[in-house]
Amino acid sequence: MIKRTAAAALILCLLASTALAIRPAQAIVDKINANYQKIRDASVDLTLEYSLMLFGCSGLRRQQGKGWFKAPDRIKAVMEGVTYFARGNRIRKIDEKGKRFYVRLLHAVDFTPGFHAGLMPHNFRLRVLQDDQEGIIIQGIPKPGTLKNVTEVRFHIDPQRYTIEKLDLDLVDRNLSGQINVFHELIDGVWVPVGFEGTSALEIRDNLLIGLRLKLLAKNVRLNTGLAERIFDPGF
Repeated sequence: MIKRTAAAALILCLLASTALAIRPAQAIVDKINANYQKIRDASVDLTLEYSLMLFGCSGLRRQQGKGWFKAPDRIKAVMEGVTYFARGNRIRKIDEKGKRFYVRLLHAVDFTPGFHAGLMPHNFRLRVLQDDQEGIIIQGIPKPGTLKNVTEVRFHIDPQRYTIEKLDLDLVDRNLSGQINVFHELIDGVWVPVGFEGTSALEIRDNLLIGLRLKLLAKNVRLNTGLAERIFDPGF
């Protein structure tokens, strides 16, 4: 009888520990978002390198400029005399001659511009694949009407810092590969994303996907200085 009771107790403990280990995706997303919400605003020096892989050809392009961010989703960047404003899916562009444009991305990049972790459940159906001290992996299946260049994204999350470290992308075009590594730096006690590097795909026309290599690095990060709202207003 004692042996049976002990065995039953052991089984219950194992079941309880398993249940505790399997958290809902939303609970993990909330912790990621809480970490990133410590970044109220930021201004940085930017370097962007990118190349499009079309018909076996590619050419590296490099731009430098400045960027500004205000939580949760306002972005401004000036690169080579061209100014971009982004807030959610709304993008505005002012070229070097002062001409104004509304910009529409063709099913890329892999997140809404001005991405923050709170948008993960907005863009994806989420499921936890791994949740332990070795790492956290969340599977994201794009919701209808959000993304056309990927069929699945796997978010790799640091289990101590709750930062997104890597994304594996299953692209619609199986001949292309997709993976993005995210770089963080500890600034004033906050883990701040300061860049990313990887490959994805961009739709150009008639559902044609082309390979895209990206590397974005931020330097001289100035954090939580109280940037004014007017900095992020394109005026149209």
